[in-house]
Amino acid sequence: MREPIEVKLSEGPCHRALLLQAAPVLVAALVIALADQVGSADPRWTALAGTVVRVVGLLLPALAAHVAACRWRPAPAGLAWLTGFLAYPATLHVVKPGGTLTAGQWALAAGFSAIFLLLHPGARQHYGRPGRAGAPIQRLPLTLDGTVAALLGLWVLGTTSLFASTPDAVRNQPLRVLLDWRRIAAEPGEALWYLVQFSALGVTLYGWYWACRHVLVRRVLHRHGMIPFGFATLALLALGAPAASSLGLLLPLNIPEWTIIPSENHNPFDWTNYSFAIWLTVIILPIVLAVERLLAEQAEASNRHERMRAELHLLQQQINPHFLFNTLNTLYALCLQDRAESAAAVIKLSDLLRYVVYRGPEERVALDAEMDYLRNYLDLQQLRFGHRCTLIADWPPAGTGLALPPLLLIMLVENAFKHGVEPSDGACEVRISASIESGRLHFCCVNSLPVGRPDEAPGMGLANLRRRLELLFGQDFHLSTKQQGSEWQARLELDLEPC
Repeated sequence: MREPIEVKLSEGPCHRALLLQAAPVLVAALVIALADQVGSADPRWTALAGTVVRVVGLLLPALAAHVAACRWRPAPAGLAWLTGFLAYPATLHVVKPGGTLTAGQWALAAGFSAIFLLLHPGARQHYGRPGRAGAPIQRLPLTLDGTVAALLGLWVLGTTSLFASTPDAVRNQPLRVLLDWRRIAAEPGEALWYLVQFSALGVTLYGWYWACRHVLVRRVLHRHGMIPFGFATLALLALGAPAASSLGLLLPLNIPEWTIIPSENHNPFDWTNYSFAIWLTVIILPIVLAVERLLAEQAEASNRHERMRAELHLLQQQINPHFLFNTLNTLYALCLQDRAESAAAVIKLSDLLRYVVYRGPEERVALDAEMDYLRNYLDLQQLRFGHRCTLIADWPPAGTGLALPPLLLIMLVENAFKHGVEPSDGACEVRISASIESGRLHFCCVNSLPVGRPDEAPGMGLANLRRRLELLFGQDFHLSTKQQGSEWQARLELDLEPC
């Protein structure tokens, strides 16, 4: 007997996606309110709460524009963002001068919004579902090694500009001129001299980072565990700190009175050098460990995704022969009766097989194509059982522009004929209903049960359907099959995607 199945899985948490999308502007409001609180020296929490409410109220149109930019297509999203963060503040400043936020505060909110839209991969979402394009900046090959190298490059350029802006900068400590472009342009050789030496220091610092990540973490910690990692870290600090200091002392930048190393003397074994190396390592290692953990999780997720794709492909390969056997049996029955409908049945069989072979491997197919496939299958079954089977079908309107994974609905229809129509000796009935509500498909298939005959054991079709739904939709679907009196009822609900 077929066991009743009830699988109810909740829909996607749209409110969480909305909160995530609104977070940048809300955080900007909190930062603005805290800055005002610090400036007023008011110790009351109630005052902070009042300021937060006031700032959020002023930012509400910008918040709405930011959420719209997350959910709309690029052109209207850009227009909404410009309206919320540029046109609205300008209009508010004209209508109510002095009663709104400052230009800097508006810039802070706009900056937080822009950073989220450009950098966060889940920013471009539509009602909680990831968009197709994704964040533009995500296409750039950003890595931790490249980021550290870029930051050190910026440090080299900044330090070079700082030293090149002061005559004899080594002997004129502390430096007071931050940037003097005229002097740098007038003394390009001196700027290049500083650039080469600070580049050498940058390479040394990058080497320390490289040793922490690629030697301590990847080779020692991952392969041998915590205890060898601890001893290797101590060895790096004990030998690496004086070795790096000795390399720094080789630069011409050093003078007898002052050196570029942290201790500012000529002793590479000075405790200040060790202290600097310890703090540098304490800063680097947690960042490296966090990034390595994220990379490992991404690799595992990618492997899991590939395994899921392979399993889905295997499930579809198991399903396809079932289609072929059923339709060939139908055609064989028609040929034995030498009916004129045999030619039409061959065409429909050809359409069925073409759909399975060419559209079955696709990730998504148009809902209209899936409905046509079901109609062809039902036409074949009516040719075979039309004299004793009443078929009632209610289809959704054509041209919905929605899509779903192929070959999902056929499982429920095939079970209706296999367990309800084929074993029946008398009249039987199959009712099919498919409707769309707010982008969600509601599919129901009901068949009468044969009288006085036990139902057959369930085949692989329904089990494959459940497994495919779990792999494709996670928790965002509803599947139930159960007996109600003399009928068997199967219901499936799932979200459709735009074509």
